[in-house]
Amino acid sequence: MKALFYSIGRTFLDRCRPSCFLFLFFALVSCPLMGQGLQKKAVTREDYPLWHYMDAEAISDDGNWISYRNYYDATDSLFVKHRKSAKLYSFAKGKDMAFIANHFVCQTPDSIVHIVSLKNGVERKLRNVKAFTVFKTFIVASEYSKIGNLLSVYTLDGVLLRTDTDVESFSVSPDTKFIAVAVKRENTYQELLVNMEDIKKQKIIAESEKRGPFLNPSWSEDSKAIAFMNYNEKESNLFYYNLAEKRLVTYSTNAIDFPKTMNLIPSRKLTISKNNKRVFFKIKQRKELDIVRKENDVQVWNAADKNIYPSHIVTEGYSKNPKQVMWEPYTGRFLQFTDSIQPYGASAGDESFALTFNPKDYEPQSKSVPDKDVYIKNLDTGQSKIMLRRHVGGEFNLLVSRNVKYISYFKDGHWYVYDVAQGSHTIISSNLPYTLSVQSLTEKEENGYGNPGWTVEGECLLYDQFDIWKVQSDGSNPVRLTQGREQGIIFRIVAQSKAQTPTIADRIFTNAEFDLKNSLLLSARAVDYSFNGFYLLKPGKGMTKICYVNKSVTGIMKSERGNYAWVEEDVDQPRRIMVGKVGGKFTAVVESNKQHKEFHWTKLQVIHYKNLKGESLQGLLYYPSGYDKNKRYPMIVHLYEKQSYQRHSYVNPTMINEDGFNISNLTAKGYFVLLPDITYEVGNVGFSALECVEAAVKEVKNLALIEDAKIGLIGHSFGGSETDFIITQSNLFACAVAGSATTNYLSSYLSVSQILQIPNFFKMEYGQARMKLSPYENMEWYLKNSPVIHAANVNTPLLSWTGLNDPQVEPRQSFEFYMALRRLGKIHILLAYPNEGHGMEKKENAIDLTTKIEEWFDHYLKGKKAPIWK
Repeated sequence: MKALFYSIGRTFLDRCRPSCFLFLFFALVSCPLMGQGLQKKAVTREDYPLWHYMDAEAISDDGNWISYRNYYDATDSLFVKHRKSAKLYSFAKGKDMAFIANHFVCQTPDSIVHIVSLKNGVERKLRNVKAFTVFKTFIVASEYSKIGNLLSVYTLDGVLLRTDTDVESFSVSPDTKFIAVAVKRENTYQELLVNMEDIKKQKIIAESEKRGPFLNPSWSEDSKAIAFMNYNEKESNLFYYNLAEKRLVTYSTNAIDFPKTMNLIPSRKLTISKNNKRVFFKIKQRKELDIVRKENDVQVWNAADKNIYPSHIVTEGYSKNPKQVMWEPYTGRFLQFTDSIQPYGASAGDESFALTFNPKDYEPQSKSVPDKDVYIKNLDTGQSKIMLRRHVGGEFNLLVSRNVKYISYFKDGHWYVYDVAQGSHTIISSNLPYTLSVQSLTEKEENGYGNPGWTVEGECLLYDQFDIWKVQSDGSNPVRLTQGREQGIIFRIVAQSKAQTPTIADRIFTNAEFDLKNSLLLSARAVDYSFNGFYLLKPGKGMTKICYVNKSVTGIMKSERGNYAWVEEDVDQPRRIMVGKVGGKFTAVVESNKQHKEFHWTKLQVIHYKNLKGESLQGLLYYPSGYDKNKRYPMIVHLYEKQSYQRHSYVNPTMINEDGFNISNLTAKGYFVLLPDITYEVGNVGFSALECVEAAVKEVKNLALIEDAKIGLIGHSFGGSETDFIITQSNLFACAVAGSATTNYLSSYLSVSQILQIPNFFKMEYGQARMKLSPYENMEWYLKNSPVIHAANVNTPLLSWTGLNDPQVEPRQSFEFYMALRRLGKIHILLAYPNEGHGMEKKENAIDLTTKIEEWFDHYLKGKKAPIWK
């Protein structure tokens, strides 16, 4: 090598000047060193702690500052960074952050509130703070103190303006001009009204010696009235104060029209109607009336009961759950509008009416979200009438407009509108040329693509698969606002204000409202999840692209000055925050995991295949890190319905995985990882999964990348069920791992959902099992899709795991398969984790599960020595 170097050097010297020689000498000597510096390393388990997860939190009003959070294995930190300079602030475990008037405010676990001036960098600290709220020009802080609870008001520069001692509760008015403060003065409780324009002065608006502290101060939307309460087991009171009239009105639970068996709920918020004439709140059965059950009492399970025993004892036939009521301070009128017969509901719109229902109307039945009759109650008259009979679907299928005129709902493939004043129902989507139904094999009834809300002019907005439509309340004159269908782009509205965000109160949604004279922010996604981004829909100008890239794009934020920021990532690109203006250049302000560039990483190939029905499907094939085309590698196949939506996800390597599976861990260890899409036939989910998975694996085999005899299979939850079933029908896999799997469809059907405390009928008929019928209508389907029935066919070594407190899939399901495989003499190990649920919540258990799963694959797919726990 030395001789060769000398020969090259001499040839060049003969032709060039001395300066050229110096250049060549430097280049030839330094290049090998530079090459070594650029060489990438293989990721090892010791490197995993280098990675973190980053998420954006907010952008300042001027668009110059970004706040974001980095999550590490054991902690997290909040950061604030200037998008042009290198200025950076950090706060370990910072929370409750806010940008306000050129300041950044947050709190750290040491009870310190940090106030940073973003103009001059000066930081001030408020100490011993329990909680705080930031407003336009001041901060209200609840503080720890030896002399009682303190409430202090500070300027954004940390100057103390006012302090109150022995504070029970407080609330700042929406216009930030007043603070209502409940205090105790010796043996007297007071409700104070503090004017922020003259903060050292106060007005006592209520006073009591024996009734207890004033609680839950709640303002009207216009800041002209406030309601609060006090609570006592014998007598509680409501208070309503009108600021303009300087008038206090009181209502007692000893009033003649108040139910004697009920009392106020001290922890519940009060709500003042938009016209300031009504106060809404909840009441509850007095504790002494609750039925006291003993541990050894006989349980009575009556098949005809509306609720099965576990859920019945929680509500005691809906006698224990809170009831909705209304009080009119000016008239003194009291009205209860939910009860044991109609236990759920809420006032809606402008609070002139309420919707009520009983979710158990049609019990016993087999849906998780049961059909129900919906009633509308006129709060002026107290009269109630049926609005919808046997209404299908959950809360998102019953939407009240903010202008109070209409209630929208989806039925039989169309959107309907109920006119409150007329009491009439109208189909409003019949003139649209495209279907609005989401065809789903996991739901017996159709779902609509969505009804995002109404315009301020009273027009309804609807989604089809791709686009946004504007339709009149009578269904006339439909107008398509976007052109996504032609481009294969799905457009959806991104809420940018409180008005554009639906609200929920006791299972009743009030829909969003949009002013089409202003621009709408839209998300955009290609049907195959390849391209993602955001657009602006400008009035009279159509669509303007903010960004649309072949990456994942999420979490868009907008500053008051028109800067946009979002989080961008890809399989081989860690998350980063992009910032810029429409029409300008967007730049990466924050980049996470910069060490990524030092290591070999996976690359992704999207494969295409067809199942036996001829459906075109996709699979995500992740290559081993540092892939060598001259080698063949083992492969692990991960199952869970359709997974192609993950094609741009960057996965941090870590041992802390709730299901023990991590793509980056496995590719770093030299595995291909395949995520195939699966589609299903009703009543045939097991064989549907088998067909799709075998077709996907066959396609990968055709690429001549993998060792055909070294393929593993893994799945969790429904993916675990698919895994268990496939190994009863196929010998394609050298080993398998299944977590929290349903293995016996019949016994699962006849069990109780621990989360919902209802029979598991819904899970098997309407959920992922896709049976559609009960086993007594088609027992064959239940048996042929149950892995435990076919356990004798298993030849694949199986590692199973379950949390013994799993509320979603009973651990019994894993044990049934274990018992079958044990009796049959199969190779099988079951890991049962005490005090764990559907996934590993404890760090040590997540690490243990991940370790054991990787050791299982290493043994069977790489020939490594069997782990000692095996």
